[in-house]
Amino acid sequence: MTVAESGPSDSYVVGVDGCPGGWVAVELRADQWAARVFTTFAELAEYHDAAACIGVDIPIGLGQGGVRACDTAARKMIKPRGSCVFNPPDPRILDCSTHAEAMSLLRELGLPGVSKQTMAILPKIAEVDGYMTPDRQSRIVEVHPEVSFCALNDNHPILIKKARTAGYDIRAALLREKLGLTIGTRREMRVQVEHAKPDDVLDAIVAAWSARRMVNGVAKRLPEISETNADGLRMEIVY
Repeated sequence: MTVAESGPSDSYVVGVDGCPGGWVAVELRADQWAARVFTTFAELAEYHDAAACIGVDIPIGLGQGGVRACDTAARKMIKPRGSCVFNPPDPRILDCSTHAEAMSLLRELGLPGVSKQTMAILPKIAEVDGYMTPDRQSRIVEVHPEVSFCALNDNHPILIKKARTAGYDIRAALLREKLGLTIGTRREMRVQVEHAKPDDVLDAIVAAWSARRMVNGVAKRLPEISETNADGLRMEIVY
């Protein structure tokens, strides 16, 4: 499917991933998918207000110190690819604008530092954190693409990174085989969905699959019994 030209359809789910243009949202219904890029998460959520479930690849429910049981469980599930699951930042650094500022605050709090990679997506983490409430979490859930791909691949983690052509091709073939979707090559995907990397689109598609599992009542959670943060948000990864 190409980028969506019309409004959302009835009875569908959405998968979301961050992308250069903001957020890429894949609407999934039966064996058809359509992608659309949004500048803000709030705009995306409002546009897809009719979606039965939205699965987003971003931490939901930040814990003091940045350590969550769901991330530990996810790393164990996809080992030896566990390094792609990072600890989210302590919520007290969400307003920091530079890596140096965040590191200084964390030192004052007696906490470990934060990577530059995490700082690069800090605005997106803050954006979702500011939007989420316990009520909204009944429909908007956190996913991790590599956890979802592992589950889709009969609980075998995919060892080749999506950044490599072979890694992209393996995941695209898995989505074709298991979900019956039409997925183009990396080159075709670049043309098909502008302002989002092909890898981001694959992640959004598999996130939508996890959202569909939520709606169908077959989704699983990491950990099985969720923790709750100070804002009442469940700290869990759904797949």
